[in-house]
Amino acid sequence: MASTDSKATINYTVRTGPGTVQVDPSTGGDQTWSIILQPDGKILVGGESFQTTIGYPGSPGDESYGTRGSFTAVRLNTDGSLDTTFSQDGVALVPGNLDPEDDADYVMAVQADGKVLAAQPGLGGLKVERFNLDGTLDTTFGHDGAAAVVPPFSYDGLAMYATADGSVYVSLRGTSQAIVFKLDGTGAPVEDFAADGALVLNPTGRYGTGNIATVVQHDGSVLLGSWLYVGSDGPHDPGDPVYAVQRLAADGNLDTAFGVDGVVYFDTALGLDYRAAITVQADGKIIIAGESHDSTAFNVLRLNADGSFDTSFSGDGKLTLQVPQGDSAYAHSAIVQPDGKILIAGDVITRLNADGSLDTTFGSQDGQFHVEGSSEANHLIGNDTAEIIRGLGGDDLLQGAGGRDVLTGGTGADIFRFSQISDSYRTATETGSDRILDFDASQDRVDLIALGFTGIGDGHNGTLAIQANADGTRTYLKSFEANADGQRFELALEGNLTGQLNSTNLVFTAPTVEGTAGKDLITGSAMSEVIYGLAGNDRIDGGRGSDVIIGGAGADLLSGGDDPNLSVYGRNGINDADVFRYTAATDSYRTDSQSFVDLIVRFADNNDKIDVSALGYTGFGDGTGTTLKMVYNQDLDRTYLKDVEPDAQGHRFEIGLTGDWTQDLRNADMIFAPTNEVTLVGMASEVIHV
Repeated sequence: MASTDSKATINYTVRTGPGTVQVDPSTGGDQTWSIILQPDGKILVGGESFQTTIGYPGSPGDESYGTRGSFTAVRLNTDGSLDTTFSQDGVALVPGNLDPEDDADYVMAVQADGKVLAAQPGLGGLKVERFNLDGTLDTTFGHDGAAAVVPPFSYDGLAMYATADGSVYVSLRGTSQAIVFKLDGTGAPVEDFAADGALVLNPTGRYGTGNIATVVQHDGSVLLGSWLYVGSDGPHDPGDPVYAVQRLAADGNLDTAFGVDGVVYFDTALGLDYRAAITVQADGKIIIAGESHDSTAFNVLRLNADGSFDTSFSGDGKLTLQVPQGDSAYAHSAIVQPDGKILIAGDVITRLNADGSLDTTFGSQDGQFHVEGSSEANHLIGNDTAEIIRGLGGDDLLQGAGGRDVLTGGTGADIFRFSQISDSYRTATETGSDRILDFDASQDRVDLIALGFTGIGDGHNGTLAIQANADGTRTYLKSFEANADGQRFELALEGNLTGQLNSTNLVFTAPTVEGTAGKDLITGSAMSEVIYGLAGNDRIDGGRGSDVIIGGAGADLLSGGDDPNLSVYGRNGINDADVFRYTAATDSYRTDSQSFVDLIVRFADNNDKIDVSALGYTGFGDGTGTTLKMVYNQDLDRTYLKDVEPDAQGHRFEIGLTGDWTQDLRNADMIFAPTNEVTLVGMASEVIHV
């Protein structure tokens, strides 16, 4: 199984909208855990970011790839913009050894000073560690960076949060009890909190499986939220799980003045699950942010101090917030600012005014939706709405997708990709055309490969016309032929570029990259390319894009490459799909004394394909006739696809792949010849009837 560089990279993207900010700190999968305010009003967001470390997505085996993660700390200014004075451009990746499958076994939080807290089983109970921003353990915390808390019962739910004064609260829940530990800034128990820093809670009912949310109020009472099993005559087991919040007094017993005998049960129609965040305002009102029945939205509820719904919040105390496609529909953390505004940390950071309305002074400052990259090469993909997308530095790939987008590549050789007519169009009654503000005709390119146009022309018969407006301030690339939806492709570029746009910077078909007869090193771009290695023992990496790679003669090392922004979790279903094509039996073969066998690395199951149709092979088999035999070499950890019958020159066609593909490579991963009359190209046989 192949491995990749496990070093986490800060290659962030920032998405903002009215009242919302989303920071993806790296090229992997990211998740937000906590949020806290600094004394100056700046906002620290803690989370995790996962990188591929073992194998790769699509590699063979039941565990096709493994990931490990880093904790993240992101600092925002009060208006939601990234505070670039913090760490590296506002983002810190704190090295860790996180397993994405262990979400239920650990929690994390960020402190107001940026240090990261993590809690997981260990030290005879629960081990709480504190990390500096460079990933080293903060040895001023606990014993050499770790403090132990030991619950008196077996626990299921686990929660942790930090407060602005440096205190750390760790909560655990069993089936019928819960406990809250309070640690000071050094990791020591706060002795004047309950009994030596540990408050045992005696809630009512029997808890279901799942997480908890807790918050300790100024009077020492505790709010505890989780699922309860509720029967027809009240909470008990067996029963159905219902989300409930209880208030327990400073002695750990129910405060019967809250809700109904100390408990607020929420209607199951709300869809609240066991994942929710709770915080309390200065006036005692309670904010609960949790799931809904809609996978694209979550609930925000506000209760009065007595547990009744606060109707001054969103009219009835209930608010539903939509989340972008593909993001998690729940929140891990919530806080209330001194001015009463409410910050909720899900995959997207949302700020509400005190009445529940979106705070449009947070996030986007112009009311538009923005997507921005870093100084590195980014793949920036919009959603189906109008967005302003900026690549900043690096050789970026920008895809506006739906909506009337405004695109800026920034410095570097950028690619603007359009995958369907609806990405940028005009109809008889509406304009949905995108606009590129800084197209550099000498190095930038417009990727039109997927649209099927044949080239530059008059806008008819499959061509695109190039026209400038009357004052020469804008150039249009347009078709005058509508599709079935009445849409005609149209793209606007700032400035008069009529003399500069050509078949080099307007790409209608996959570009061809050719090597030489010698030993070449070829690396593709973000374009979907056709790469010919020709003769020689070449090393070819397709780079980003869905490439066709034809190694040609010689023992070649071939990789389709991948998009680092999509290496673990693709966005919007966009993935690279490469084809390794063989056009002659001499492209990859073995004799009795020599090997000129290609080796394909990082082949992606259910995505990439091997094309042997031109050679006449029709399927897998014993390697005779028109079949290829699949053989695994355990010593080399390689799988070989081979013809066992030599041709007149003694050549036996053979391809190698890294890893054991004997259980995973199927006909769907191959392009075979049809099972009718076929000829094996370059073989001694005549026409073979199948």
